[in-house]
Amino acid sequence: MADSYEELSKLSADVLKQRYDRIAKSTQEGLSFYREEIARREADAQNQIMLAFTKQVRDMTRWITGMTALVLVLTVLNVFLVWPK
Repeated sequence: MADSYEELSKLSADVLKQRYDRIAKSTQEGLSFYREEIARREADAQNQIMLAFTKQVRDMTRWITGMTALVLVLTVLNVFLVWPK
């Protein structure tokens, strides 16, 4: 009998791999189910890494935009202070 989705999602990747190896010795059916679950988890892990990286890039872009605006304001102020009258 197959595990329910909730039961399957609670299993660690190592347990899934052990079950896959155990079933692989005796049958060809049902193996894709475990392979797909392992691949999905690996893809989710990659997605989380990319999401964290994207957030870092977003934060860095905000800082660079703010610093660029500050440099613009200071440059305009400098022009008014040193421009010959």
